[in-house]
Amino acid sequence: MSEFTWIREEMTNLKGVQYSFKEEWGAERYHVLDQLMVMQGTNKEGKPILTLKCDAEKSEQLRAGNPAIVPGYYMNKRIWISVLLEEEQDKDLIRSLIHHAYVEAKNKLPKYKQKELGTF
Repeated sequence: MSEFTWIREEMTNLKGVQYSFKEEWGAERYHVLDQLMVMQGTNKEGKPILTLKCDAEKSEQLRAGNPAIVPGYYMNKRIWISVLLEEEQDKDLIRSLIHHAYVEAKNKLPKYKQKELGTF
C-alpha cells in the first residue's frame, strides 16, 4: 500500500487530525479530534480502499457517476463512501473527498471544538 502513502500525508496536514490503527480491521483511521472521518484498509477481496464520511446527497451523486466509488464498506451506506484505490487514479478527486470528509466530521463536533480548529 506504499503507493498510497500520499493519502496519510494529506490527512495529517489537516488541523486536529489524529491517527489510530484498528488491529482487528487492519485499518488506519483518521479522526478530527474524536470524530472519525476516514479509514484506509482493504475490502473483503483484499483490495485497497479509502472509506470517507460524506454528505448523503453527495454520496449518492458520487456513487451514481463513478464506478470506483461504492457504498461505505462496513459503514452506514448513506453517509459513508469507499473509494476503490486501484481503480480511481484521480488524486485531486481523492484529495477533495478527504477535505469533504474533514468538514463533515468537523461539523459534528461541538461548536467550541470547531472554533479551536478554525476555518478550513
